Amino acid sequence: MQYQNDRTLRAALYLLTVHLTAMLFFSVFRVILYLSNIDQTAGIEGSTVLFFRAMLRGFQFDNLTASYVTALPLLLLCIMVPGGRFSRSGVRCLNIYYMIIYSLIFGIAIIDIRYFTYFLAHIKTDAFGWFQFASMTTGMVFQETGNYPFFALAILSIATFWAVIRKTGRLLFAAGSNPEAGFRWRVYIPVAVVLLAVCLTGIRGTLKIYPLRTGNAFFSSYSLYNQLGINPVFSFIKSMHNSSGHQHNVLNLMQVSDAVPLVKKELGVTEGSSLPERSITAEGAPQDANVVVILLESMSHNCLSIESGGKNLMPYFNSLIDRSYYFEHFYSSGVHTNNGIVSTLYGYPALFDRHSMLNAGHYSGLPGNLKQAGYQTLFFVTSNPNYDHMNSFLYENGFERIYSMFDYPEEKAVNNFGVADDYLLEYGLDRLNEASQTGKPFIAAFMTVSHHPPYIVPDAYKDVAGKEEDCIIAFVDHTLETFMTEASKQEWYKNTYFILLGDHGTAIGMQKYGMALSYNHIPCVIHSPLLKDSPRRLSNYGGQIDIFPTVMGLLNRSYTNDSFGIDLLREHRPCMYFVSNNQLGCIDDDNFYVRDLDADMDFLYDIKNEHPDNQAANKPAILNKLRNYSMSMTVVADSIMKHRR
Repeated sequence: MQYQNDRTLRAALYLLTVHLTAMLFFSVFRVILYLSNIDQTAGIEGSTVLFFRAMLRGFQFDNLTASYVTALPLLLLCIMVPGGRFSRSGVRCLNIYYMIIYSLIFGIAIIDIRYFTYFLAHIKTDAFGWFQFASMTTGMVFQETGNYPFFALAILSIATFWAVIRKTGRLLFAAGSNPEAGFRWRVYIPVAVVLLAVCLTGIRGTLKIYPLRTGNAFFSSYSLYNQLGINPVFSFIKSMHNSSGHQHNVLNLMQVSDAVPLVKKELGVTEGSSLPERSITAEGAPQDANVVVILLESMSHNCLSIESGGKNLMPYFNSLIDRSYYFEHFYSSGVHTNNGIVSTLYGYPALFDRHSMLNAGHYSGLPGNLKQAGYQTLFFVTSNPNYDHMNSFLYENGFERIYSMFDYPEEKAVNNFGVADDYLLEYGLDRLNEASQTGKPFIAAFMTVSHHPPYIVPDAYKDVAGKEEDCIIAFVDHTLETFMTEASKQEWYKNTYFILLGDHGTAIGMQKYGMALSYNHIPCVIHSPLLKDSPRRLSNYGGQIDIFPTVMGLLNRSYTNDSFGIDLLREHRPCMYFVSNNQLGCIDDDNFYVRDLDADMDFLYDIKNEHPDNQAANKPAILNKLRNYSMSMTVVADSIMKHRR
């Protein structure tokens, strides 16, 4: 064949072979991601057509990613080919370059499959936070047996790719063995021009006036198909760029000067007061009641309805609702534990992928205000208190004592996340009994972990359901029942408010909209013998940021509310806002607004009629109402938090 005698054609063949092989791997990974989330396609008409449309869009994003990788070898070969400077070492260098780059790229793409299945979103820079706690993260990864097939996939993919580029490289080296032969300028010039033009076009991603961006992947009403087309490496690098360049700075959503009046009006901040401060004056004597906050790991509202064999897996929690205050429309601020802790205890919202406890400054919140009122302040965590920067943040913000893995017997640890929920609550109950003997009231917060993979299911619960994640739900419910039953036998119980809520939710069931609601819609129960009018089901909208002022209201205490929360028993929200990494959401009775920062797009969903189509263009007034409410709160919170640092 003619190409065998021409160095230019052989070099072109080498580049194209590596490029197309990489794109083939990307397509395989995309199919695996789709199959891993096939449950999200249930009931969708035309799913096959949508799948192939997503694959075609994926081709564009894959080609863009591969074109960036190809650019350097292409430039080098454009220089090497005319001079006949092919050598064994030169070819090896190109092969090593490709091997290193694509090993990293394939690694990210494969990790993204597992990440996407958990978060229903592509991996972002927030994942870097896990590497600060390498031992715990490594343990979490290797103790989760569901990751093993993906380890094998990574090894197989990298080994296969290495074999292909080595064989291709040998072909190129053979072409360059004689630098005086096999080169023609009339072949080299058009081939080089075409390859350079194609590569540059690939880097732009399109021939249109604007380069390819995340929003170009969005073509349907279904989030999975929109996300499916995006190359995870493109998404990850875009996330890095946005974070480093502050492109995701929430100030880009709305000007602070426009946001401040809206926030003042909604929160009732008087003229002359600093946002978000409001002076709350209580009538009558304050109540020296204890407060116990239990943050339940990954506890979505949807968890309460999970059944196995016709039996509900959380019977105790559901029975507790029937004896308590229950907030039906309650939302986590974000989708990470650090968001949940800060929002629940201190009343500040999550700000996209920003870590809520890192360089966060000082807050008063429940711990600070109650400590000042003479309360003991206690926090219980299952494992290393330094994880997620909890130790430093909590000690700096009102907690006097943190109980952790350093206080528990080593043999009680069940995995890298430390002790299971049953021991955490059993140990905590003993400490609360001790605290009650001092004559001072206490606030105690528990952060559970059992409902987080890798799931460690006790033998007694392994046959409760067919899936580990369902079995562990039943175990968590039992631990709560045991704790509350034992607590009810203590003298201090009758003078205590118990607040049980999720730190965030999890992906359960099919997600109908562009933002997974099950990740933010969480249960919230306030239970106490002090509540004489319970049970009550409250239908008003609220969130974790409202726990601080609501509890202060229950305790009938005067204080300065310097949070973004309101007292849900005395005040009213028209809607509730929250974030999920790169998305901002806001919901009311009929509509669900979503702002996707990566796609730079607004979405509005009719949740009353469960329509998945984007209604943003059809309902501008509703869109603006929810958009302005959520953006103004987020922008002002961002501005204030920056000045706290």
